[in-house]
Amino acid sequence: MSVNTAESENAQPVAHKPASELIYRLEDRPPLPQTLFAAFQHLLAMFVAVITPALLICQALGLPAQDTQHIISMSLFASGVASIIQIKAWGPVGSGLLSIQGTSFNFVAPLIMGGTALKTGGADVPTMMAALFGTLMLASCTEMVLSRILHLARRIITPLVSGVVVMIIGLSLIQVGLTSIGGGYAAMLTTPLVRRKICCWRVSCWR
Repeated sequence: MSVNTAESENAQPVAHKPASELIYRLEDRPPLPQTLFAAFQHLLAMFVAVITPALLICQALGLPAQDTQHIISMSLFASGVASIIQIKAWGPVGSGLLSIQGTSFNFVAPLIMGGTALKTGGADVPTMMAALFGTLMLASCTEMVLSRILHLARRIITPLVSGVVVMIIGLSLIQVGLTSIGGGYAAMLTTPLVRRKICCWRVSCWR
């Protein structure tokens, strides 16, 4: 009796391993089916986030369908190239992690305001888009330079400041979101026609 008690006291608890662990480290290579399924999940997650800012800007500026398709294609292409650079980590450029690079909603409102100002001033679509693209190229270089000293600005850019900025970004997109919910600017052209058809149908029914 005493021997069994001693053995039970010396026995260590056995850790039960979960039946399924889908955990891979940085240098692991999962099987091909799981790799393809995870890649498809990432594609679905990033696709909408990449094309939505381009759609919002093109819709707000009233760009033709051909230019909208071109900008969406460029957004996807730039996202793919930037993601490859970020994942491969060539030297000091890139993190070496699976971090998808896409378009940012932070610049949607400034681009819409700038494009609207150029359009109001009489600029045609090619001139307006050239001005916006040139501004983005210069701003991206400035952003890359500032990213090297961003850690020094943490005392100034507190969570309260960044939270207010994110809130302002969301508030600035309310008008665009409500327009999209209503069917976009194209619905403004079809509404009078539908209303006229309904009125004619009602008159014919009363007769």
